[in-house]
Amino acid sequence: MRRDLLDTFARKLSLDDVVVIEATGNASSAAAVVAPHVKKVVIANPKQVRIIAYAKIKTDTIDAIVLAQLYASGFLPEVWIPDEPTQALRRQVTRRNQIVRQRSH
Repeated sequence: MRRDLLDTFARKLSLDDVVVIEATGNASSAAAVVAPHVKKVVIANPKQVRIIAYAKIKTDTIDAIVLAQLYASGFLPEVWIPDEPTQALRRQVTRRNQIVRQRSH
């Protein structure tokens, strides 16, 4: 995923839109790019969305439809999205751990 392409896509969205993103390693980054352009960004927990996890036919289009239906019906298990100060603290702790590991080996 390229940030410039995601930003171009996000600019086409409306402030009335809700975007659902499946939780992955870069979901928070994607949410941060999209959030200013929409009403709400929801990160779905894929381990709890068993319909997608155990689907026999798995495509991005089918996954998107299922996530939209689960959100619309109120049954989408969401992942908590930390605020910016919490994310900054997490980055700081991660960086500190990296430095400690480098110096102790």
